[in-house]
Amino acid sequence: MDKSTVIKSDHDGTTLELSDRDGDHYRVALNGPNFHGVCSVYAYEPASHLSAYFRDMATSWRGWQGKKEWASLEGEFALSATIDSTGHISLSVRLRSGSYPYDWTLSVVLLLEAGSLDQVARKVERFIEYDHAA
Repeated sequence: MDKSTVIKSDHDGTTLELSDRDGDHYRVALNGPNFHGVCSVYAYEPASHLSAYFRDMATSWRGWQGKKEWASLEGEFALSATIDSTGHISLSVRLRSGSYPYDWTLSVVLLLEAGSLDQVARKVERFIEYDHAA
């Protein structure tokens, strides 16, 4: 059970961090060489949907067709993953501060290797389980 988890891009070290899980909210941060963005995600739906998304990718590590997509209930955090024939996963991450036109949006792509998906899925599962054990 982890208080936070970090997923790191193999391309440039950009990180996606999930932390501060407290009931119906958790914090998501994107950190890169030239940017930093943080938002609070409302997780009214079972948080297991997020861990199931990563587990599905890990189970399909040999490849899948099209995009695997997931978004939080209010759309402040969204993921979209594609895989190429060499096992490189492009994980597009989008954070939004709100749903109004004047709110900010931060989008990045993390490069992951198919061989790391099981470890990533386990890290997300431990993060999701943390709140239930506390």
